[in-house]
Amino acid sequence: MKISIDFDGTLWSHMEFFREFMAAMQNYGHEVGMLTAHSENMRETDLALLELRKFPVPDFWLGRPEEYQGANSADFKSDVILREGIDLHFDDCDFDNPETSQTFDEKLGPLAYKVIRVRHREPRNVHYE
Repeated sequence: MKISIDFDGTLWSHMEFFREFMAAMQNYGHEVGMLTAHSENMRETDLALLELRKFPVPDFWLGRPEEYQGANSADFKSDVILREGIDLHFDDCDFDNPETSQTFDEKLGPLAYKVIRVRHREPRNVHYE
């Protein structure tokens, strides 16, 4: 399987779970990486923070390119899920934004089950173990 995880509101809201989940899935031979609305210039910062926090090295990091800036993050992520053959994607849907959930549902259609909606924690700017 190919599994992707969003950062803000998802990975950072449930670090202990996703750290263990990533390690277990990779140990079983699955690809696990990051699919984020962060732009390409955040790649090195994101990867360094993962390393600092003792996450397994992700198999891939996919950030939002310039042509998707200004659009709902689900536009970009849906296209990537389809293009990259991602089987499961964990996402908080932009902190439970109904427009984001609707965009995933519309763009993925019968494949919308691939998005596992994660409940973020408050306050949003805190990274939780």
